[in-house]
Amino acid sequence: MRGKKALFFASWILLFVVALFTAFGGLTSTYVAYSRGEDRIGQLTFDQIKAMGDEDVIKMLRGRRATAATWALAYAILFGWVILFPYRRGERWAWWALLFSLGLSQLLSLARAPLLGTTIGAGTSAVLFAFLLLGLLAGAPHMFARHTPIAELN
Repeated sequence: MRGKKALFFASWILLFVVALFTAFGGLTSTYVAYSRGEDRIGQLTFDQIKAMGDEDVIKMLRGRRATAATWALAYAILFGWVILFPYRRGERWAWWALLFSLGLSQLLSLARAPLLGTTIGAGTSAVLFAFLLLGLLAGAPHMFARHTPIAELN
């Protein structure tokens, strides 16, 4: 019983760290989008794209980055909230919600390799997916343990 509690503690801490790093990544990417600092798309820097003569492309790319980054931040806040409250209380729906929301989104992100022919950015998705699975698997014994009804204890 003690080991199961320690494993569950490690589970929600690990998942919350994933939420914190996702939020940090969203904030950092938002800063990059709005700071007009050095950025790149694959091998091309934004300065090289500007030199090709299309300033509107740079604005569009920064806008797309800002949108994606702020959605990542919003998701990380919600993800963290679900971990800190319903997941820690042992509500089984929270385990499934975390699996499907982050798991499915990262699998779709990893689909960039076969569908788009690029692996740029796939490393982050792979790491998030791996830590999500690790955290959820550590919490599974607690979340899916059979609980003895109170009436049977008397």
